[in-house]
Amino acid sequence: MNSFRETNGYQSIEINNLQEIYNEAQDQLVFKIWGFRENPTKSTLYHFLSIIFLGLPYLIFSSYPKLKKVKFKPAALDFATTILVCDNHGNSNFIKIENEKLTLPNVNVALENLRYFLYQHTKYVWDSNSNTFVTLDNVIPSQTVDEYLNNTDGLTDREYRSRLDLFGFNKIEVEVKSYWTLFVQEVLNPFYIFQAFSVGLWLVDDYISYAICVIILTLFSSITSLIQTRRQSEALHDLVESSKCHEVTVLRKEGQINEKKIIDPVELVPGDLIVLPASNYVMPCDAVLLTGQSIVNESVLTGESVPVTKTALHSSSESYDIEAHKRHTLFSGTHVIQTRYYGDEDVLARVVRTGFDTTKGSLVKSILFPVPIGLKFYKDSFKFILVLFAVAAAGMTYCLYLYISRGAPLKHVIIRTLDVITIVVPPALPAAMAVGTVYSQNRLKKIGIFCISPPRINVCGKIKIACFDKTGTLTHDGLEMNAIIPSKNSEFCPVVTEISTLDNEDKLVQGMATCHSLTRIDNEINGDPLDLNMFEFTRWELHEPGENENERYDMLAPTYVKPHGTHIKDTSKLPYEIGIIRQFTFSSTLQCMSVICRDLRETNMIAFTKGAPEKLFGMCLRETLPTDFTIKLSQYTAQGFRVIALAYKHLPNKLKWVEAQKIKRNVIECDLTFLGFLIMHNPLKEETAPVIKTLHNANIRTVMITGDNILTAISVAHDCGMVKISDQLFILTLENKEDPHGIPDLKFERASGNLPTDSVTVDFSLDHHHFAIDGRTWSKLKYYYPDMIPSLLVKATIFARFQPDQKTQLIMFLQNLDYIVSMVGDGANDCGALKAAHVGVSLSQAEASVAAPFTSSIPNISCLVHLILEGRCALVTSFAIFKYMALYSLIQFCTVLILYKEHSIMGDYQFLFIDLIITTSLAVTIGRQGPSNELGSKRPMSSLVSAKNLIPLILQIFTCAFIQVATIYYLFQQPWFRPIPSNTIEPVVVSWENTSVFTISCYQYIILATMYSKGRPYRQMLITNFWFLVTALSLTIFTTWLIVYPCKYVADLMNLVYIPHGRRVENYFKYSLLGFPIVHFLVALLIEVGISDREWLKKFIQFVSCKSMPKNRYKLLLQQNGYQSLINVDG
Repeated sequence: MNSFRETNGYQSIEINNLQEIYNEAQDQLVFKIWGFRENPTKSTLYHFLSIIFLGLPYLIFSSYPKLKKVKFKPAALDFATTILVCDNHGNSNFIKIENEKLTLPNVNVALENLRYFLYQHTKYVWDSNSNTFVTLDNVIPSQTVDEYLNNTDGLTDREYRSRLDLFGFNKIEVEVKSYWTLFVQEVLNPFYIFQAFSVGLWLVDDYISYAICVIILTLFSSITSLIQTRRQSEALHDLVESSKCHEVTVLRKEGQINEKKIIDPVELVPGDLIVLPASNYVMPCDAVLLTGQSIVNESVLTGESVPVTKTALHSSSESYDIEAHKRHTLFSGTHVIQTRYYGDEDVLARVVRTGFDTTKGSLVKSILFPVPIGLKFYKDSFKFILVLFAVAAAGMTYCLYLYISRGAPLKHVIIRTLDVITIVVPPALPAAMAVGTVYSQNRLKKIGIFCISPPRINVCGKIKIACFDKTGTLTHDGLEMNAIIPSKNSEFCPVVTEISTLDNEDKLVQGMATCHSLTRIDNEINGDPLDLNMFEFTRWELHEPGENENERYDMLAPTYVKPHGTHIKDTSKLPYEIGIIRQFTFSSTLQCMSVICRDLRETNMIAFTKGAPEKLFGMCLRETLPTDFTIKLSQYTAQGFRVIALAYKHLPNKLKWVEAQKIKRNVIECDLTFLGFLIMHNPLKEETAPVIKTLHNANIRTVMITGDNILTAISVAHDCGMVKISDQLFILTLENKEDPHGIPDLKFERASGNLPTDSVTVDFSLDHHHFAIDGRTWSKLKYYYPDMIPSLLVKATIFARFQPDQKTQLIMFLQNLDYIVSMVGDGANDCGALKAAHVGVSLSQAEASVAAPFTSSIPNISCLVHLILEGRCALVTSFAIFKYMALYSLIQFCTVLILYKEHSIMGDYQFLFIDLIITTSLAVTIGRQGPSNELGSKRPMSSLVSAKNLIPLILQIFTCAFIQVATIYYLFQQPWFRPIPSNTIEPVVVSWENTSVFTISCYQYIILATMYSKGRPYRQMLITNFWFLVTALSLTIFTTWLIVYPCKYVADLMNLVYIPHGRRVENYFKYSLLGFPIVHFLVALLIEVGISDREWLKKFIQFVSCKSMPKNRYKLLLQQNGYQSLINVDG
């Protein structure tokens, strides 16, 4: 077995003709590939049979690609001409391996003969050294940060051409297929082929009018579907195209010099050196910033509308990584608001990814090739359709027996038998199931919630756990500066609430005025809300000089700050201004940021660092830290305050501007002098607490995942009701007491009174207790106690100091416990988690965002309640329509079989009336019912084939059949009735048998549609669905008229027996038929209200099935924890 590890985190294992591609970051299989070569004999036979059978094998093989293996023979991957790709969701496809002549300098693999295949817009290249297919990330060798910084040359023409051959053009193309192509794909759908078969059969059977109407309606349905599909493709295409630029300036090496060239962005390749314009530019690729800085709006990717400052790479020997260095990387599709550099120098960036390999391309691919949702409803619907086919087979067998025993002609036997299957399996079933989702999507759009993955609306109805980011999601974005606690001589000073009490030259004030990433855009200060609030508290001014101010700070003019209203009377003195020489932007890994500054009046530079107190504690000199540092921090974080630590250090006098631009970050962020705490208040949004209460009442678990301090998170959890005051809360930590290199001990600290106390004994059987875990503990848990994570996760409520990748990991762990997971965040550091969750909701004002399946312009978590309500409504509606369509076909199936037995059949216009007027109108209007206004504690069922769902359904089927049989036997009891002669060869349409059973069956469709339109607990009451009521009432009145006294024209048109007014006996019979639908209505109501909705049915099923253990892993763990003995943890 040969193995090969790719640099982008993918691992490949080659076994004979098999290779497995793993995503190492997510520790899961992506897909498998098998090598094949075409077998000429088998291939020729395949094409011959396809011609003989009018293309049927082509159709079957296109629907089930894995069957194409019959054309091929297995081959080692290095000799294969075709590969079979099977992903971990069961999808498979055959892909041809391409071959190209290519020579490429400076790459890891020999590429004179390039073999590759394209799968979901990703190129996999054959590496002859490892005998595996690798992604293009592995073709170009990784470079260190210093190598990027030291190489300021553009590509030569030969290098460019070679790379263009390998990587292709820089395109993210969302194909908008022509209407003709979409139409061909649509009609090749198995259901449409079945529809065509049915229409052909009806034409042979002289159902001309019905067949023509079905053709017209099918064309109308197809065209509507095509338009909808086309619009969705155009919307995504326009979203991708809206974030494109039209030209780009690159540096190309001509001889020994770099020359500027303006090219089309599609011609860019990895390694190109681009020159960024001064402002208003859309990035055409992923590129690392080498010089200057850039202010970027990344809302199209993250949903975060606050501008982000990107700075040039800092000198380092570490390998460049696009995720680790994202603060220095400009991403494709993002809007560059401004770029800045000193003097006339260009702002340069090196292209690292192009096309679908960019971050934007990956997000687009996740939309084009979504991960299957796996909702049981969709799987069960196909099982149910197979059951319908089985029922049809039984009906066909009965028809064969019936007509053969009567000695009917072969044509009649074949037509009557095949006709059964067209009745039992309704071709419009898939389209009808989507009605509820379409209505829900439109309602969501009206309230400002946009969806790019409509099938996920149904998943919203099954959410079991709701995860929330804290800042900007549960709490407001803006932070209110509450106080400052300065530190002097290793002691905390009195609390300062007014900045004017401190001297402007105080180092704490200077740090607050400079240690940020704020910038001016259109003469307004923009940036992170925390930085903005801190700076405004100082009442200083921020200036970004123009070219005429290049006289200061070592001949270069950086951004500078000064106290508000500073005026120098003595012009010979230098003003009190502090220039920000260099920024080390905030890193979620380091949890801090730093700046290098210089007071214009001083010769030496100074560095300021601000960030998480826990991080700065280890960066500061011990002698500068107050002894009550931890106590003071706990006091404020436990009250819900956001605490930021600030520190500084003097830099050597000899450090000049050039050295400052190259100094490493770790040199700055050490041996600092602690300055004090900034105490900020991050108030809850008004809607947060009521929504959390609503979710808890709905039996939906809530979890907080934040990058903030654990005690601050605990306080917010108490304030919003995520953790009740009466609940037990334990902070989980891992500590090495004796051997620092040994396995750390688990330690549970009770957060009593919002402050941790001594280690305690934790009883997992307690219902009202929670765990709080920070990112550092999480990493250790995964390494030392992986088996314990599931048991902890079912009780953990607070996850603090979590980095973006840890948030994604947590979401996936919860999914592995069989939770249906939702994640709500502002998009900034939550993108991975939002995409990983079953239901990801990005709070953003940008409608055109691919940050998550759902984007809400409602700026609070109440949007999740709307989504759950609509999801439950859509899921229940889809169930209702599916059951109605299934019962409609079975009702008609019973009607047809009864009439076949009595030598009769239904007429052309009778089929039209049932299929097109009754069923279609009712199925469409059922979906118009809106969601309930209240979120109940019970989730709707997601399984069609569960006993609780099937038992009422079977009872309804038997009720329908019984009423129809009772009707025909009631007819037989009439003394005036004369049956159709048994020696009749041609079936009779106009007969009392037909009239009686047909009219009663019409009522049954209306009755069942009414039963499946019940409102509570997931939908609004039936009386609110105006169009359904109008439709059902109109159809009931018309059907009653058809029974009681239709005019002769209508009776003849509908193939009914016409009875003149004077024939009282027959008319009394028709009046008495009205009792059957009344009885049916009462029985159907009893089944739905007295059986289907009752808890006793569920308990009875569990008793009969001897169900004792839950199916979901999280429920099983909760049950096991309930019986688990006390876990003693040594304090």
